Amino acid sequence: MTRSNAQGGPNSRTRSSHRAHNSTTPSGQDSVTHRYVDTSDGVRLAVQVRGNADAPTVLCVHGFPDDHRVWDGVANDLVPALRVITFDVRGSGASGKPRRIKDYRLDQLADDIGRVIDTVSPGQPVHLLGHDWGSVQAWHAATEPAHRHRIASLTSVSGPCLDHVPYWVRSRLAAGPRGWKDLAGQWKSPLYMGFFQIPWLAPLACRLGLVDGTIALAAHFETGSRPAHGASGRASDNRGGLKIYTANLLPRLLRPQQRHTDMPVQVLAPRRDIFITPASQIDISCWAADSQVHDVEGGHWVPAFNPAVIADRVRSFITERARLNQIGEL
Repeated sequence: MTRSNAQGGPNSRTRSSHRAHNSTTPSGQDSVTHRYVDTSDGVRLAVQVRGNADAPTVLCVHGFPDDHRVWDGVANDLVPALRVITFDVRGSGASGKPRRIKDYRLDQLADDIGRVIDTVSPGQPVHLLGHDWGSVQAWHAATEPAHRHRIASLTSVSGPCLDHVPYWVRSRLAAGPRGWKDLAGQWKSPLYMGFFQIPWLAPLACRLGLVDGTIALAAHFETGSRPAHGASGRASDNRGGLKIYTANLLPRLLRPQQRHTDMPVQVLAPRRDIFITPASQIDISCWAADSQVHDVEGGHWVPAFNPAVIADRVRSFITERARLNQIGEL
């Protein structure tokens, strides 16, 4: 189904603004160039670049407990028609893992996205693609006026703008039985999100493999093929990213801002997502006037299990926007 509202440890620090490796590594059919970008607070982010430097750029932002590898299938499908940038969000993969909770606030994470864009695509806006908490970060950047010139469009998968959630809850409460059903469908979210904010216990569950085991069970709701980089060990390896829950959930949900954007936005809502239901993602027309929503086949980790469906939607969206921009210039 398609809906459209379109109108046309301690911080790792280095001295330089970015550092690039001189080596490449294979990923599917395409090579990957690795480099590092330093954030405004000195955290070093591991960035991966692949594809034609002259093509439009897609910047992929992952969530918890993933790292950049969750995008491998999508990236390999988009290249060479598009240039694809991935990176390990702070607290995951080869990026720095700051210890303080406040270092994971959304304002800082959106600034990280801006730093990556300025380094890998200076002067040219990128198409943001986010999943899970990566979508939350991408929404935050897309609704921040200071980043508007850096971003050409936003594609969000399984992750709403956190500030929009309280308004959605109020609208569902006021909608009567049908709205209450939408809220009931989200019963799992406060449970696991609350658990992930418990000091010591949540990191221990990640370290012991309990979170990875839960993710493996959730794979039964996926369609497509199991990715080469599966669930084994990623929550344990990337448990530093847990701080994103404590840093943002209560502050944003208790004091939400009315965050709008005029950029093109598409939401891809997996039909079998058991963590972020489609109903909680699709009510965006009041926040993004130029927006469209598509149901896609798959579960929460559709970018990893069924990357072609995400790549096809992203490619079509970018092509459509380019065509509309050309018509507007005539």
